[in-house]
Amino acid sequence: MLLPGVWSHAEAYFACKSIELVAACDADPERVEKCAKRWGVRGYPDFAGMLESENPEIVSICTPDGTHFEMIGQAIRHPSVRAVLAEKPLSTGISQAEEIVALAESRGVFLAVNYTRRYCPGFDRLRKLIALGQLGDIQTVSGHYTKGALHNGSHWFDLAHFLIGPIRSVTGFDRLHESGPDPTLDALLEFEGGASGFLHSCDAAAYAIFEMDIIGSKGRAKIVDSGFRIEIQRVGASPFGAGYRRLEPAESFPGEIGQALPQAVEDLVGCIETGKAPRCSGRDALHAASVSLAAIESASGGMRIGLKT
Repeated sequence: MLLPGVWSHAEAYFACKSIELVAACDADPERVEKCAKRWGVRGYPDFAGMLESENPEIVSICTPDGTHFEMIGQAIRHPSVRAVLAEKPLSTGISQAEEIVALAESRGVFLAVNYTRRYCPGFDRLRKLIALGQLGDIQTVSGHYTKGALHNGSHWFDLAHFLIGPIRSVTGFDRLHESGPDPTLDALLEFEGGASGFLHSCDAAAYAIFEMDIIGSKGRAKIVDSGFRIEIQRVGASPFGAGYRRLEPAESFPGEIGQALPQAVEDLVGCIETGKAPRCSGRDALHAASVSLAAIESASGGMRIGLKT
């Protein structure tokens, strides 16, 4: 079954009337040939060669995590490039991520990062609902995820930042004891606004999960089904006793994740035309990566780590 929506960078660019999709690049000759044929563009096996031949204004980087630092930097340094849309994380190291953000700012290149849910209409609706105080004061934020504190965990940390505010400290716990440089960790969080949070690690071999549960003084919001659905519960009088209050049955609306990539592309076009900052900027991505990397450092040393906010 095909999910409704747009799920590739190429399709998002193709759908944008303000953009001409001209080229694609992949180190695998068969894959780039297939992609070029699918979208009617030129295909390149070499990234530097594509930049020199095409002189693009906008470049997407959607390659494995370990390649991001070099390729994003290469794109930003090219004189024709005005904007970059990168998959997360910016880099697997915080100093490299800081370098990338500083480079983009120094060259006047718009750097946007695809922390998907920032670009979804449903999540924007949820953020406004929280900002208007409809959930009251946020008390706790909890969630579940799989596949790495940096790779997928940074998605969760960025969403928490987007909805609740900056995270000021993290304590990581290596409960699953996965191998590799990006373990899936539990994390205890403190938010600048006073809320506490806890992110639970889960085993991806069982199934994938990405959820968030926000408890406020006037209600509750749950992000379920990997963000395809958002549930809201309001506080009402309890039928079980005078003076008691309880959460009413949930109302729900879609997260509209299938609209994220087209929204990201349209937003980046708007940045070039108006000079506004991207909806998810390099600075936003830097905060998410700093939480993830601090959690990894904390889990190895057993200490709480404070973060710049």
